[in-house]
Amino acid sequence: MSRRLYLGKLPADTRTEDVSKFFDGYGKIVDCRVMTGFGFVEFENARDAEDAMTHFNGKNFMGTNIVVEFAKESRPRREPYNDDRYGAPRTRRPPGIRISVTGISRDTSWQDLKDFGREAGSVSFADIDRDNVGTGILEYLSREDADRAVQELDGKDLRGQPVRVALGEERGPDNYRRDDRERYREDRHRDDRRDDRYNSRDDRYDRHERSSYRRERSRSPPPPPWRRSR
Repeated sequence: MSRRLYLGKLPADTRTEDVSKFFDGYGKIVDCRVMTGFGFVEFENARDAEDAMTHFNGKNFMGTNIVVEFAKESRPRREPYNDDRYGAPRTRRPPGIRISVTGISRDTSWQDLKDFGREAGSVSFADIDRDNVGTGILEYLSREDADRAVQELDGKDLRGQPVRVALGEERGPDNYRRDDRERYREDRHRDDRRDDRYNSRDDRYDRHERSSYRRERSRSPPPPPWRRSR
């Protein structure tokens, strides 16, 4: 049983002292770390950690109902797979059902979004689309969790702002490689056009040099000094 707890949906101004005081009385705390929006607390005894999780999960902390659950143990790093055609190896992510979340505030982090998605099921991936302001992405491993997320989370508040949640597409393990291939082809096309410009410029330079040489040859040399009239 784990002795380490994950804390989600923490207010942005949360301090380590606030968390330690909140869990005071449920056992000896050996480690407490607070980041923006989330944190971790570790107890000396696993039973104390379990009691704290049972009691505090969903409870109000500094005006927010926080998430308290066992922290996931670090997993061994997966071996990357190689694709010599497209450069460096990438780590394969398992397939998932994608959910689009729109209307999120600018100060929402990917961890906030993931905590929000966990209310409906097990989230395998979460990210904020920085190119499309107000848009985020969630992925669930099961279709059941994805459907539940659309039904239960659509219209709910995320960091004080209502958001829209819609079902996206089922992503296979190779989908994100397609984007890499598109960028690869675009880069190759751009390089080819650059080479064409350089070759064209070199041709113009050669023609200019040949023309200048012919003009120099066509000029009559000056007469020798003894032939000049006095």
